[in-house]
Amino acid sequence: MRKRAQILVVLIAVGLISSWGVYSWYSQVLPEPAIYLIDDINPPSSGERILVFSPHPDDETIGVGGYIAESISKKAEVWIVLITDGNKHNLKNQRYKEFKSATSILGVPEDHLIFLNYPDGALKRQNLAQVKLSFEEIVLRINPQIIFAPHPLDRHPDHSTAGQIIEELLSSKKEVQLYFYLVHHNRYPKPKKFAPERHLLPPVRMIVGDKSWQRFMLSPEIRDQKLRAVLQYKTQLNHYRNPFLRSLLLGLVRENELFAIPKPTNPSS
Repeated sequence: MRKRAQILVVLIAVGLISSWGVYSWYSQVLPEPAIYLIDDINPPSSGERILVFSPHPDDETIGVGGYIAESISKKAEVWIVLITDGNKHNLKNQRYKEFKSATSILGVPEDHLIFLNYPDGALKRQNLAQVKLSFEEIVLRINPQIIFAPHPLDRHPDHSTAGQIIEELLSSKKEVQLYFYLVHHNRYPKPKKFAPERHLLPPVRMIVGDKSWQRFMLSPEIRDQKLRAVLQYKTQLNHYRNPFLRSLLLGLVRENELFAIPKPTNPSS
């Protein structure tokens, strides 16, 4: 039985034995045991070139930080593209400093950081053809084997816009492995709090469609390294300024990271 069918069987079984089964199908995430039914992504290896697109300073760390740290430890090369300037609350300089500190902890050299400086919160209002061209130029220059990008269905418009552009850009580049990471969703992570012993699982409504989900399990050392990097984002962890952001950032430090992979298309369809 295929993994997706097994996940659905687990979900249906939970629904049959619990009073909130129907509700969970429509609005919750999978139960914790479902983590064992999700396939692992291929681990990074020496010499690979990995490109991470990050809409804002912090997304690279909370979404892909564990994989980045593991990649560096395996002698892979990692570049990070910071798409927007993070200046929505006039914190650009401070957030750039935090970004450099966090990515340094993950092991990424500063000369592998690329800044595009699009306005924070307004990516979809830019000239999208020009945005796509700027992405394409970087992909051609770095020539990565692996690309991480925000999920096209992420609830934040900067994330979804970037993800849709990258998905379109890479639709014909079958030689590049594309992974999408999710950050903003009302049911992800669940619960939205610091719970490093728990797992990231996809929202139920996102387990069907044109993408499948895979996991990347973190060793205790890599998870701690990711947490240290997350803690550099003091502007985002300020509870009094935005308690939601603090819960989100810390809530994405878990036993695993989670990525969506585009399903192969049938050329004859």
